[in-house]
Amino acid sequence: EIRESVIGLRSIIGPDVRLSRTIVMGADIYETPERLAENRRLGQPDIGIGPGCVIEGAIIDKNARIGAGVTIRAQPPDGEMIETEHYVIRDGIVVVPKGAIIPPGTVI
Repeated sequence: EIRESVIGLRSIIGPDVRLSRTIVMGADIYETPERLAENRRLGQPDIGIGPGCVIEGAIIDKNARIGAGVTIRAQPPDGEMIETEHYVIRDGIVVVPKGAIIPPGTVI
């Protein structure tokens, strides 16, 4: 289900995903079967949004890897900026930077 969102070129969105008020920038490439196998070996998600994710009020930059079952929801805009290795929350909007990896099952 995709509502009130913008989906960029080469975006890969898995099954059972719910996107709302979200911008997905897309990807620079489609991953080859060899690269997908390498992702399995490394234990990292593929480029795109994995199955079963719920994302509301976010900006997902290019080539981000969001694992299965991730939940990302906009936060109350309290003026405090939160910055981690994998995401930033500013003015209540969750931003996943270019090339970031969000492990499966993460809740933001």
